[in-house]
Amino acid sequence: MTHAVIIPLFNKTAYIAQTLNSLIRQSKQPDELIIVDDLSTDNSLSVVYGFLRDHISAFGNCRIQVIELTENKGPGNARNIGFAAASCELISFLDADDEYHPNLLEVAAHAFEKHQLDFMVLNIVFMPGREIYPDLEPLKKYLEPLDTDLYLISHPLRAVSNPHFIMGVGSNVITRSKWIAANRYEADAQLNEGIDFWYRVLKGILNEVPGKIALQTGVYLYVNEVAGSLSRKTYSHFKQIELPLVIGRYIRSKDKHDRLLMGMIGERWYKHALQNLPSNRQKISFLWHYRSYLPKYIGYLLIKR
Repeated sequence: MTHAVIIPLFNKTAYIAQTLNSLIRQSKQPDELIIVDDLSTDNSLSVVYGFLRDHISAFGNCRIQVIELTENKGPGNARNIGFAAASCELISFLDADDEYHPNLLEVAAHAFEKHQLDFMVLNIVFMPGREIYPDLEPLKKYLEPLDTDLYLISHPLRAVSNPHFIMGVGSNVITRSKWIAANRYEADAQLNEGIDFWYRVLKGILNEVPGKIALQTGVYLYVNEVAGSLSRKTYSHFKQIELPLVIGRYIRSKDKHDRLLMGMIGERWYKHALQNLPSNRQKISFLWHYRSYLPKYIGYLLIKR
């Protein structure tokens, strides 16, 4: 199966060469590589062009595009533009500071073809600490072995709202491109935008066909914990912490799965805020400002999965 890898790029001089190197090391080369630069202000583009110039033969027959945006609109917009330029059967987004295991594209192609998959979630190793997520033990009731390190996810909409599951972190999804066509990333959002996007894609698959959704373990995606990233960001004022897309989208939904996801995201959001706000006054202001949401989240967390 043909596979396009899309890299949204913004100020990743220290990492982008490693990311690209993980692609030329693939046992099965990507058929398309699309790099979308979101108006980087560092040396990222120069590194990209230098790497491509020095290693172009290593990419074989891979079709390479570098798209230079003239306005910075965030990674969601860059991913949307990259997808619009792609023409392959499989799509994955690779963040510009992350890396693929050398066998990932070959393993994915084999799994999609052999098991007729529609959607694959990858487990993650966070570098440099080498913590591996998710822990399979709390998720085993959702997992049916398909192959080596490959599990069919039963009840996928329940599974993805489990607090132990990880989807949309480090762009850890591969899917058939036809399932993305009706969806786009929310361009202006930066908090949980990946979970919001992939949940909508997943619902679209399951609304149209039964769908085969899988979890590929075996550690094929390395996510670098970069200083200054959103998960480690601190705030001077509680209003700097945006409302997660999932909450705004599904706050009035009657769908059980939407409410399960909101409960999980809401809990993460509250913890993130209380860990990263600078003072008790700001924490109290945050809780008071969003006080109407609390009963909903507590109720959603109590829904039986």
